Amino acid sequence: MQIDMQNVYDHTGNISEQAMPWLSGHKQHLALLPHLHLLNQHLSSKKAVSVSETAQSGLYFSFLGTGAINTVEDINEIQIAYQAKTVSGEFTLEKDQQLSLLQAHISPSLLASILGETEQHIIQHFKNMQEKLANDSGVISLPLTDKNRLMIKPVLQHRGHSISLAGHVYSLIFTLIEQLQMLSHLSHCEDCQSKLFNAQNLLETPELDTLNIEHLAHQVGLNTEALTIGFHHLTGQPIEHYFVHSRIHSAAAKLRQNPKEKNHIVAQSGFSEDQFEAAFRKHFGVGSHQYGQIH
Repeated sequence: MQIDMQNVYDHTGNISEQAMPWLSGHKQHLALLPHLHLLNQHLSSKKAVSVSETAQSGLYFSFLGTGAINTVEDINEIQIAYQAKTVSGEFTLEKDQQLSLLQAHISPSLLASILGETEQHIIQHFKNMQEKLANDSGVISLPLTDKNRLMIKPVLQHRGHSISLAGHVYSLIFTLIEQLQMLSHLSHCEDCQSKLFNAQNLLETPELDTLNIEHLAHQVGLNTEALTIGFHHLTGQPIEHYFVHSRIHSAAAKLRQNPKEKNHIVAQSGFSEDQFEAAFRKHFGVGSHQYGQIH
């Protein structure tokens, strides 16, 4: 089944009667100013469905989640993209899949006027950033950091439709632009790259059983913001996810060698037994006891 995104929601932001057999969710779309829009939408599929949509030209600052985005903790990733012209495409939702999106859309001309630049300068700046930092789809990814979390909170907590919400969105956009500039530097600085690889190596040492990002940043000679942003670009994962992944895979290797030492291996991993089992199931699809039997 294929549904056009324009027909998914009704004028109140609820799922339309036409889409109700396939989808559930909600949408809030605010035109804060001419050429500045804020969207918060959630989709959950009842059956496999293909959704077609059209994206207008402009700059997109997107915050992705699975469940409905009500707090910063509901966001998994930040994506930034410049769309030179209006394009159409489609995406597929499998049965029981959920997608959520908080998104600010601003025109290059409006951003240029705020920053005191020309529209062409803004467009060229983001094109250059895409060339250096984007994936094959032209999307630049950023992790959640302490700084951008602080900027996201007032956007999510704001109630009503007022000029003050536009101010919060501007502050968030400016913060992300600064982080893009930091990422651009980190990606081309050999000394910074060396420090990021050092952080990666430290995370993989068996002796490291707890994660302290501030301490890790101090060890390698970066501030926490730079380490968080650079590490995500280097590995494609937030530091916290990489740490858990490394610990669990190290524990799995030890379990294969000596399944009877499970209690000792769990203690060495730095996780409680419940945390260990949850992480194990997430990474391998089975519990640690079953994993030992399989391998």
